[in-house]
Amino acid sequence: MQLIMSGRGMVLTPSFKALVARKLNKLARLGPRILDARVICAVEKFRRTVRLTLRARRRTFSAAATAGDLLAAVDAAVGTLSRQVSEEKRRRRARLHSPPRVA
Repeated sequence: MQLIMSGRGMVLTPSFKALVARKLNKLARLGPRILDARVICAVEKFRRTVRLTLRARRRTFSAAATAGDLLAAVDAAVGTLSRQVSEEKRRRRARLHSPPRVA
């Protein structure tokens, strides 16, 4: 999985990049094969915003979260993405294991 990270109005430290990469690798184990991930961190006065976009073979998952702390925003966005990935996995399993329609 290719990881692209950028910070707007801030400098991303190597330890923060490693933390985000670890969290996204956990997501990669949950569902479909993820081709690339984009992380955009933005700082405005008292808000920290994180936008995560995962591109898989057949679907693009995206989430955005805003919090006072950057790590809290990352956790919220990763939680949203994990829910999206698990729902997609559940949908695909249901579609594969459903009985065929009779016309």
